Amino acid sequence: MTDNQAPTIWFTGLSASGKTTLSERLYNDLQKLGVTNVELLDGESVRDMLKNHSFNKSSREKIGIQKARIALELNKQGKIVLVSGIAHKRIWREDIRKMIDNYFEVYLDCDVKKCSKRDYKGNYDKAFSGKLKNFIGVSEPYEESDEYDLVLHTGHDSIEDCSRLLLEKIKQIINI
Repeated sequence: MTDNQAPTIWFTGLSASGKTTLSERLYNDLQKLGVTNVELLDGESVRDMLKNHSFNKSSREKIGIQKARIALELNKQGKIVLVSGIAHKRIWREDIRKMIDNYFEVYLDCDVKKCSKRDYKGNYDKAFSGKLKNFIGVSEPYEESDEYDLVLHTGHDSIEDCSRLLLEKIKQIINI
């Protein structure tokens, strides 16, 4: 990471691994510390904003690039950006890392079985039964990376412990 622009902190992992929960907690924790130049880009909110609700490979890639472009513009304005997005293809995350100088990737490690138990929308059940196609972790793989900046084991560590570890690491990155 370089010091010339605010960072983008990208939360990646399976659906229901804790991306939204941890990004929202980090946002709130930073606000409590007086860090007010923070923007939160949640995957579903961005999809709604861009009116793109397709989940095929092409749409997923376009949404990821759009999120990265929005984050980069906000970074240039001095905003710390928290992005919650599966970004399941390793090459996509590598491309985003190349786009954004101050990119910090947080992988939420949680297995499919645990994620499916947390899934209040019922998407895993639909995917397991074949009613939902192209579902990451079930009918389409999540490609792990060698370049995560932080791995949080949300499958077995408490959300409180993960949140604490995350905040301590981010405080180092943004020098507070």
